[in-house]
Parts: sequence; structure tokens; C-alpha cells
Amino acid sequence: MNFDKIEPKFYISEDNKKDIKKIEKELSLINLNNKIEIKSRVRSIYSSLAIEDNSLPLESVERIIENKLVLGDRNDIQEVKNANELYKHMNEYNWKNEKDFLKAHTLLMKYFEDDDGYYRKHGEGVKKGDEVIYMAPNSLLVPSLMKSLFKFINEEEIHPLILSSIFHYYFVAIHPFSDGNGRIARFWVSLILTDWNDKFKYIPIEEEIYLNQEEYYNSIAQCHINGNVNVFISFMLKVIFSSIKKINKTTQKTTQKLNDNQIKILEYIKENPKITRNELANKLSISPDGVKYNLKQLVDKKIIERIGADNGGYWNIRK
Repeated sequence: MNFDKIEPKFYISEDNKKDIKKIEKELSLINLNNKIEIKSRVRSIYSSLAIEDNSLPLESVERIIENKLVLGDRNDIQEVKNANELYKHMNEYNWKNEKDFLKAHTLLMKYFEDDDGYYRKHGEGVKKGDEVIYMAPNSLLVPSLMKSLFKFINEEEIHPLILSSIFHYYFVAIHPFSDGNGRIARFWVSLILTDWNDKFKYIPIEEEIYLNQEEYYNSIAQCHINGNVNVFISFMLKVIFSSIKKINKTTQKTTQKLNDNQIKILEYIKENPKITRNELANKLSISPDGVKYNLKQLVDKKIIERIGADNGGYWNIRK
């Protein structure tokens, strides 16, 4: 990165090209329906906020999105409301437009920061414990760096799967806002990909990043060291493919005439594979015997399997 200009350094490997073809093939298999779109939005929002230490569980995020009452930290609830408004109106934003980008950040951070929608006027660094492991560019350089980054994504003819990863990495490296950098970066990736293929509105990429947080941050750190974005591109292609694969698995499973309790059990198992029968009974407001019956149905249909003993084991959704 130059002082005031982004000059992305990357190489599209043969493995990257193979991954792109795998992703395109898996995308073609997705069955679309509105119910899946809403559930995917819930999972995207929950995961992206959980990465930033929002304490609300998945079911609370879902209730907020359904305009139902939720008890919890006021700021955590507001974060969900802001993110939901942003994701719900995704089609109103142009990913090539920097003004739209600032407008999106204003909505995402509404009621939180005095400078939401504006680039930071102070230094920023990333800490691990008490140690500063990365210092972002000087705030005086941020406006020109961001203009340079948007110029790049407007002018370069690169596959959107690669382009979105390049944007994601260099945006995080610039770290242009006081807060909300990770959230807006992940949203903008989804926006770029949805514009390329609208099936991405059904694919919670943020969830897969959340499940692989350590590798996510390590890949970014490795790119800082290497001086190029190659490691992060490979990571994101893996995450995107895994996200699509899971959506396809879910849509295929739910076509097997599952009842509402069985569908909810699958969602709870995704959130917590170690969830107990008693916990499921409480969440579903049914008897333990009712849970036992529905779990057996899911096992018999080869949708889930038990790994390990009843105590200390976990549920696995089969591929």
C-alpha cells in the first residue's frame, strides 16, 4: 500500500480458478424461496454481530427481525435493528458508489457514533491483549486511500468472487471508520456478490466467517506480512463454497416434509451442536418425549447423527 493510493497485489492461482468453478456449480443447485432468504438474513446478522461481541443469541436476533419483544442489552438490540434495516434494503445500494458506502455505514452505526458515515479523524490500531499488532494508515490518508480503493473496484475487470475479497482485505487494512469496520466490510462483500448473482441473498457468508474467526484474522495478518492478498482470497473462496454447500444441504433436507419442530431443531443444532434434549424442550415448548420423537425422525431420515455418548457428545448435521 502506498501512502495515499491502493495498489492491490494478488495472484489468481490455478487452485483459485478451480474453487471459482466449484462455487459456480454449487450456486446452480440452490433452490430459492423467501423463507430461506429471511432465515439467511437472520444468520448473517447474528454472525456478523457476534464476531464483534454482540451478546444476543440467534433466537433473539430472529425475534427482533420479526418485530417481537426481546430482553437484552439496549445497544446489542439496536445493533441488530440497524443491521436488519441495512440487509433488508440491500438492493438500494450500489457497491461501486462510495457515497452509498458512507450512507450504509451511517445506517449501520445509527445512535452509536458521532462520526458515523464519516471517515475517522484519529489513529487506529488492532490490539491482541495489550500488544498493538497492526497500525492502520494515518487518518489524513484515509479519504484518498478509500477513493483509490473504489477507483480500483470500478475499473478492474476481475471475477466478483476475487474482487470482493480484494476489497474486503484492503478495506480492513485501511480501517477507515471509528467503529463498524468489520460489519460494513462483510456487508459490502455480500452486496458485491448479490449484484453478481442474486442467490447470494440466501447465503449467510458471515456465518461461515464467524465459525472460522481465528483463520479469518490469521489470514488477514498473513497478508499484512506477505504484502499481498493471496492468502485471504483463498480463505474467502473456501468460506463462500462452504456457505453455499450448507445452504444446499439445508434446502435439500427441508424438502423431506419436516415438521416445524424438526426444522427448528436443525436450526438450534446449527447454533449449538452440543444442545441437550432438555434445552430443546424448553426452546420449543414441548415435552422431552416430543423432542426425543423428533430427533429420532431426523436420525432415521439420515439428516442428523449423534457423535459420542449422550453425555459429552454432540449432534452433527450429515452431508
